[in-house]
This record gives sequence, structure tokens and C-alpha cells, in this order.
Amino acid sequence: MKILFLLAACNFIISSVYAQTEVNTGFKDVSQDTSQTSVPFYSGLQDYFSFRIPTLIKTNNSLIAFAEGRKNSTNDFGDIDLVYRRSLDGGKKWWALKLLYDQDTLAVQNSVPIYVASENKIVLLFNTSSLSEHDVLNKDYDSEDERKAFVTSSIDDGVTWETPKDITRAVKLRTWRWHSFGPVHGIELKFGKYKGRLVAPVAISIEKGNKAYCMALVYSDDKGESWHIGAVDQNLTDAVQANETTIVELADGRIYINTRDHQGGSIEKNRGETYSSDGGLTFSDAIVESDKFPSPIVQSALLRWSLANGEAKNMLLFSTPSHVDKRLDLVVMASYDESESWEPLLKIHNGASAYSDMVKLDKDTLGVIYETDDYKKIRFKRVTID
Repeated sequence: MKILFLLAACNFIISSVYAQTEVNTGFKDVSQDTSQTSVPFYSGLQDYFSFRIPTLIKTNNSLIAFAEGRKNSTNDFGDIDLVYRRSLDGGKKWWALKLLYDQDTLAVQNSVPIYVASENKIVLLFNTSSLSEHDVLNKDYDSEDERKAFVTSSIDDGVTWETPKDITRAVKLRTWRWHSFGPVHGIELKFGKYKGRLVAPVAISIEKGNKAYCMALVYSDDKGESWHIGAVDQNLTDAVQANETTIVELADGRIYINTRDHQGGSIEKNRGETYSSDGGLTFSDAIVESDKFPSPIVQSALLRWSLANGEAKNMLLFSTPSHVDKRLDLVVMASYDESESWEPLLKIHNGASAYSDMVKLDKDTLGVIYETDDYKKIRFKRVTID
């Protein structure tokens, strides 16, 4: 009987491991194909110690990758510049690194680019800070030291930029302590009553202390010239401690909101989900924990790939590392039912990988930018979507 029991136990373990392997192999593995990979940012480039927090936008003639150029370390605070590189061939080669904004030794962070198609215009939101995140959350400080918000824009494919404008009072309540855009691209709404509105997510904290994280949406109805606060999460008692957030417009005009749960509410639920039915003015539902994603506690990215018409079908994409407790093995998931369910699609990178963003390069080609090599490199990968 003991032998039979041991055999049954072994069979159960083998079956469980095999089932887990089957789930993992649901992703088409493109991680070993380096022929379509480039490295726009790497430690030592123009004497920067490291680059972090990449974002992407595509215009009529250019692909632009933004990042935080960290002068002296990989730390989230210190002498940090907002930098970018342009590509004219879809990310195969990159032009020289350019400085977009430098505020002496202060931190310039959290770039959120939005593309305004009708004007071939890039609107770019970002933050600056004279204090570390810990100090912003936990210490008293003078008003001149609060986190600040800026907007700039370009109408020549990122060659030149307007002088950044301080929009702090338009997008940040004085009672909010932490305030960080994205960090991921924002969206221009394409459908319905709010067509043309620009919407971006922002992480906030609404009282003193490390556990007061929430999130909000900000919007512009004049192509980025002026900005307003929209939907605000102010619930500190729910399971989700919302933080870095990514958004996408659904086919019915709603906005789907997917947020990092900063404290990881449950061991396998490190993401929160909700929706907005009024162009980002309010949330239509409470933020709920989600176990649809294999994410650790990390920033992730959403992208609309296609809309149902002719041979195409509705398709959303979501990029994330794929271990609930580690930033490893970047994958892309797909939803064919407008965010209700998600399926494995692509394994982009094998090994250390963290923050990411995505862009549609053409009807068949996805571009993914992501941190890797323990934050020593930011890679860009071109992938064919069947």
C-alpha cells in the first residue's frame, strides 16, 4: 500500500509540474531572437551611471524612446535628467542621446508621452522633485519642495521641444504628497463623446505615511495645452494600494485601468483593475484585485493593437515580468474580449526584466522597450504579430 501511495504521489507531482510547464509554454518564445533587438540606453552612455523608466511614442516619421538618465546610481532619487533618443527606422538604429530637461542636481522623472494624431504632435508630461520618495511621504516640507508637474510638446517628430510649462496646480491637489505620472504612455481617446481627449494616469498619496498610495487620472480637452484632474482613487481601506497605472481605450469608449498594487494585496494578485465610462472623469467601479496576470509588484504597460473590422479582431496587449515574486522573464499577454480575460502571447525576454512600454510600429510589428541586466541596459525589441 505504501508503494502504491508513493507512486500515486509521484504521479501527482509530475502531473502538476507538467501542467505548470504547459501554462508557461503558452507564450511563443521570441526571447532568443536577438536579430530584432537594439539597446538605446546602457550604463556609461554619455557618462550616465544608469537609465531607467523607459517610455515610447511613435509619430508619422519617428520613433522616440524616453528614459531617466541617472547620473550617479540606479537610485530613484538624486541627479536625474530626462533624456531621449530618436529612431527613423523603427528602432533598428538610434540617433544620439539628447537631453530634454535637466534641473541641476534635482530629479526629473516619470515621462508620459501622448501622441495627438491629427497634428502629428507629441505631448509629454513629467515630474520634478527636490526630495526623495521617502521624505515626500513621511516628512513635513515647504511648499516650494513639493513634487512638481510639467508639460512640453513637439510638432517636428521630437527634433525640438517647447519650453516646459509648470502645471502642478492644475493636476495636483495641495493635500497630495506623492505625485508621479505613469510612468507609461498616455492615450488620446478615439471614440464617442470624449473623442480627442488626452488622458494620463498618475500615482498619488493622499495623506502622510508609506501606505497612503492611490492613483488618479488627469486629462486635457485642448490637445495638451491645459490639464485637469479627473477620476481620483481615495480609498485606503480596500485591498489594492494603487500606484503606477496604465490605461487603454476600449471599443465601446470606456477606459480600462490596470494598476500596480504597491503592497501586493494577495500573494498572486499584484494588479488592480477598474474602468471609467465618462472619459476619465470618474471610476465606474471600485478597484478590485486581479489574479489574471503573473506580475510581481512592478509597472506594466497596455496597448490597443487592433479593432474588430474585416479580418481583424479586437486585441489588447499587456506587458509584464512573469513571476509574482521576481522581476524576471518579460512577457506580452493578449485580450480578445476587451480586457475581460487575458491569454499568453509572447515571451519577450528571458531573465531579469522590469519596467516596460509598447508601441505599434506598423500593422504587423510590435515594439517593446524594457529594463534588463539589473538596470544596466534598456533594450528595444521588434516582434511580428501574426
